[in-house]
Amino acid sequence: MSWAIITLTKGGLYKAKEIKRQISPADIYTLPKWKEENTEAIEGSFGDFVGDIFHKYDILLFIMATGIVVRAIARYIDNKTVDPAILVMDEKGKHVISLLSGHIGGGNEAALYLSEKIGATAVITTASDVNDSIAVDTLAVKLGCYIDSMEEAKEITAKIVNKERVGILSDVRVDISLPSNIIRFTEYHNSLDFDGVIYITSKTNIDLSHPYVQLIPKRIVVGIGCKKGISGDRIVNAIKLALDRYKLHHRSIKTIATIDIKQKEKGIIEAADFFDVALTIIEKNEIKKIENKFQQSKFVMNAIEVGAVCEPCGYLASSRGKCIMKKTSFDGITLSLWEEA
Repeated sequence: MSWAIITLTKGGLYKAKEIKRQISPADIYTLPKWKEENTEAIEGSFGDFVGDIFHKYDILLFIMATGIVVRAIARYIDNKTVDPAILVMDEKGKHVISLLSGHIGGGNEAALYLSEKIGATAVITTASDVNDSIAVDTLAVKLGCYIDSMEEAKEITAKIVNKERVGILSDVRVDISLPSNIIRFTEYHNSLDFDGVIYITSKTNIDLSHPYVQLIPKRIVVGIGCKKGISGDRIVNAIKLALDRYKLHHRSIKTIATIDIKQKEKGIIEAADFFDVALTIIEKNEIKKIENKFQQSKFVMNAIEVGAVCEPCGYLASSRGKCIMKKTSFDGITLSLWEEA
């Protein structure tokens, strides 16, 4: 996690340097008159400065009055899925307040971590935390899931905090402690005595009668090979068709995997950008070790010295996971789908 520490006073700068020694790496920003070696000067208006760094760091720690911070960040706040964590601390280091993005942004955990490091008191105000419960967005972060609807997440979190019965149905293991009013179950029935449901699944064909929120685990790997010069739009459409065929949400993609000789293929890069996922590059020599597990093409072998691309790439990138869709051709594009082991 990247930290920025912002202070406007000499005492605050002293505390900032102390904190940096505890949580390094971190960048310190202060007024020009207090600037020292290994610190950065705040240039221009304070509000404009905050805007310049707002999305450059995961965590912004302000050592100053909360009111100053609220006024400075107000115009830059978007929503909890993209806002950085905002912490506020007094220059004596007595209290660390988690002000913004406490769950998804990691503000609450950062406040607790910092307070432990410097002997401060963490100030956490989110209802799920003060009631020893759990919010849906916290659960999503812990499990590495995408929240399909923040509105539905808010509704289900309210039910959890208010001690209503919420069921949790999951296609993946949930190895974390849950409050007593969240009940695990393995098979869904409309007659179940729940006020709401958390459904952790990559599927799109959901049919629940209870109010629910879907958390989408990122476990799907797309293995890809293609002819040179195929556009990103065509590759995106092919991937969508493959996912639709198996009723998988596009947010379930963890990575797109291809062979090293295709790592600069513009269409593949554009597809990874479209789905906002990493591009995993598999070296040809690694494919050669396991290509005999898959159907091979003499044409491909003559062209690039290996007989298969999309299946071995998906297999290796998924840590030798479960094959959902074997090699399938989409007019010059070959795809395979895998579930991460």
